[in-house]
Amino acid sequence: MKKIATEVNFDSLVGPTHNFAGLSFGNIASTTNQKKSSNPKIAALQGLEKMYFLHKQGFSQGILPPHPRPFFQILENLGFDSVKTALEQNPTLVKNICSSSFMWAANMATFSPSNDCLDNKVHITPANLINKFHRSIEAESSYEILQQIFNDTRYFRVHKPLFAHDILSDEGAANHNRLCSEHANAGLEIFVYGKLAGHDSQKTLKFPARQSLLASQSVARLHKLKADLTFFLQQNPQAIDEGAFHNDVVCVMNENVILCHELAFIDQEKVLLTIKKAYENSFNKELFIITINNKDLSINNAVSSYLFNSQLLTKNNGKMLLFAPLESRENSFSNNAIQKIIEHNNPIDEVAFFDISQSMANGGGPACLRLRCVLSEEEFASINKNIFLNNTNYEELKYSINTYYPETFDLSYLLDNNYLNTIKKALDNIYQVLGLEIR
Repeated sequence: MKKIATEVNFDSLVGPTHNFAGLSFGNIASTTNQKKSSNPKIAALQGLEKMYFLHKQGFSQGILPPHPRPFFQILENLGFDSVKTALEQNPTLVKNICSSSFMWAANMATFSPSNDCLDNKVHITPANLINKFHRSIEAESSYEILQQIFNDTRYFRVHKPLFAHDILSDEGAANHNRLCSEHANAGLEIFVYGKLAGHDSQKTLKFPARQSLLASQSVARLHKLKADLTFFLQQNPQAIDEGAFHNDVVCVMNENVILCHELAFIDQEKVLLTIKKAYENSFNKELFIITINNKDLSINNAVSSYLFNSQLLTKNNGKMLLFAPLESRENSFSNNAIQKIIEHNNPIDEVAFFDISQSMANGGGPACLRLRCVLSEEEFASINKNIFLNNTNYEELKYSINTYYPETFDLSYLLDNNYLNTIKKALDNIYQVLGLEIR
């Protein structure tokens, strides 16, 4: 009997304290737009509409809730007696505890389908995200949310994040790819790292490498992955220094397609040939490697347009949709590259552009916003159905956002109890709609 599996893209809703604080050194959009005004309501609606668009296209769409923010517990832990005192003494710290960076669910965890794992269980490891303080505070909430969603221990194993140290720096699925003949079958798992272990092992000259080889190898061991189907590639330090802080800024993979920039990896031609041979020998199917040359699309234009941060999705007819940000259409170089991809002989035959400008302004494209999860029929059936987008919860979430989310954000709002009560109502409503508990 043919195996059946569903690829679910879990997107996280943007939180009501979404802002442009420029907290992510190495992320050019984040630092460039740090003085701009954010609009949490529009940001959350853009993210929800993105989910709903793909749901209407027939793709299975999951929803992750916003993490509770502001994270006032941090201030208490650091000895501040009030928010007012913290604002007066260290406003940058307060910006960190308000960040909505959890919206980029690709950094939430690394997910391995059960067919890839020796114990035939789904394995999930939340990322520790230690490279940036505002992201490191996500790990605990991510673990708790994932435990609630994937709570059937017959099928799922949710690991704790790796120990929080530089040598184990883990940024989740943004540096992880999977190739397979089709989603229901076993696949190759491909981890991408920027440094061997600690900071002193990185080869970048300008920006930090965020993923360590030791962290990737540790996740692979925890997930009980098959050694002959697991690969570790080094990201090109030039790409990192040009602003590709995660591999998903210069590469996206899906089933039998690799779409990448010429400068994505170290020894790129050699390592991709190795993967091609392993794939075709294992699955008896052609692997398409689509490489965009730097002369056709400079790494600078690749980063600003976020072409490679598009989602690559398999349609019911077996062909693939490239789901790209509007910026990829507005950039003539990336738009030309996309049109050539669609015209040539490969599974990608369609592109859809979408407005997620609030996310893009902070350096996150469509692929950043989602965590890809492949689930068998039994695994899918074991999960609380409120988590999956449908017409009813779409309207309920839209109502909560329109009713309770602010249209602007300023640190001074944190001194207004009415504001704090309103955003608490927003989170309470969202968690209730999704059938989750705020912990």
